[in-house]
Amino acid sequence: MRNPEAINAATLPNRRSSCKTVEEEQAARQSAAEAQINAWRAILPGLLEKFVRLNDPRRPGSIRHKLTVLMIYALLLFIFQYASRREANRELSSPAILDTLRAVFPEVDGTPHIDTLARLLEKIPAEQIENILGTTVRQLLRRKKLQALLVEKHYVVAIDGTQKFIRTASFAPEALHRKNKNYVYLLEAVLVGPQGIVIPLLAEFCENGPEQNKQDCELKAFRRLAARLKELMGKLPLLILADGLYPNGPVMQICRQNNWDFMIVLPSNCLQSVWEDALGIRQLEPKQTRTYQWGDHMQFFWWANNIAYDWRDAENRYHRLMLHIVVCNETREENESTWAWVSGTPLTQKNIINRCNRAARHRWGIEENFLAEKHHGYNYEHPFSYNWNALKGWHALMRLAHLINILTLHTVALWDTVQTLGMRGTLRFLWQTFTGNWLDISRLNRLRNKPAQLRLVI
Repeated sequence: MRNPEAINAATLPNRRSSCKTVEEEQAARQSAAEAQINAWRAILPGLLEKFVRLNDPRRPGSIRHKLTVLMIYALLLFIFQYASRREANRELSSPAILDTLRAVFPEVDGTPHIDTLARLLEKIPAEQIENILGTTVRQLLRRKKLQALLVEKHYVVAIDGTQKFIRTASFAPEALHRKNKNYVYLLEAVLVGPQGIVIPLLAEFCENGPEQNKQDCELKAFRRLAARLKELMGKLPLLILADGLYPNGPVMQICRQNNWDFMIVLPSNCLQSVWEDALGIRQLEPKQTRTYQWGDHMQFFWWANNIAYDWRDAENRYHRLMLHIVVCNETREENESTWAWVSGTPLTQKNIINRCNRAARHRWGIEENFLAEKHHGYNYEHPFSYNWNALKGWHALMRLAHLINILTLHTVALWDTVQTLGMRGTLRFLWQTFTGNWLDISRLNRLRNKPAQLRLVI
C-alpha cells in the first residue's frame, strides 16, 4: 500500500529529457554535482575527523596514501555503486574523478589501489568503523536534522535480521553453518520515519566463537545490539519495531530495562494467554475501538490494555510484564487484511493512529532498506573480502556510504532532480557527470570558500 505521508513520488514521470541543448544539459549536471558536493562538504569533514582517530596498523615508512584518502575512496566505491573492487579500481583511477576530488578535498594526494584498502581493513577492527556510522547518526539527531522522524516524541528504530550471502566452501570459522553450507547472517537496526525515510544505524553480525556449543542466532545478536544501541543513543526516547520473532519475555524485558517503548508484531499463534485475555477484554470493553480512513484503506482498530504476561528466564526466575494489544482490520476494495501488535504503552483513542500507522507500519521500511542495499546498487550480498574482519569493515563502509547518499538525495538543492529521475536515476546521473567531461573545475574550486550547509527536505 502507498504510504499517504511518503514524500517520494509514487511513480516517475514518463517523459523525455527536459534539456534541449548540450549547454542546458551541462548546466543541469554542473548544478546537480555542486549540490552533491555541498552535501559531501557538510557531512565528510566530521567523518574524516573520525577516520583520523582510527589506529593505522601500517608501517610509517611504507605509507603512501593517508588513511583518510583510503577511506574516501572506499566510500566512493559504494556512493557510485561499483559492483566489485576490480571495477572500482578501473573507474575511480580516472583523471576526471581525481581532478574533481582535488578541487573539493585538497587532502586527496593521489589514487590508491583498492587492494591496499582491502589489506588495511583486515587489520583495523571493524567495530571502530561501525561506530563511526552510529556516532554520525547521533550527531545528526543532536543537530536536530532528523526531528521530522519523531513519532509520539520518540525516534522509531526498526530491527530485523537478514542473510548477507551463502557459500558451499568454508571461508571463515565465524560463519554460521547449515546443511553443508556456510553463510553470513546479521541483525540490523535503522531509523524509520512516517515520510518513508530509512536511516542506517547499527549492524550486529551473528558469528560463531571458538568455544560456543551452539550457533549464534538472531535473538542472541539482539542482546548485543540492544547494549550497543543503549550506549549509542543514551537517554534519547526510542520506540522499537520488530517482527513476529520478537514478542517474548526476554526481548520485551530488555526494552523495559532500557526505557524503550515498543510495537512488536504479534502473530496469532504467539503468546496464547495474552491473546485469550485480549479477546476477553474486548468483550468487556466494546468501546475501545476506532475507525479511520488511511489513504485508500478503511481501518477498524480495537485494543486491550494492561494484560499480565508471566514468564520465566533461563535461570527459572519469575517475571511479569504488563502488555497492551492492538488489532487493525483493513479493507481496500475487496481485499481484507489483519495486523496485530503488542505495545509497550497503553493504547487510547488519541495515540492509536500515531502508534500503528505512523510507527508500527513502518517496520516494513527496514525490508525496503534491505531491498535497496541488495538489489539497487549497493551490492549487499557481495562480500568484497573473505577475511571476517575485513568483510565486516566493508559492510560498515557500505552502510555509511548509503547514509551519505540518503542525506544527499534528500537535500533541498537536489530534490527536484530526485522527483524527476528517482533515487537510482539521480545517482546514475551524478555518476555519469563525475566520470564524464561535464564539470567546470574552476567553479568547484570556488565552492571551498563557501560555507557548507545540510538542508534536508524532511
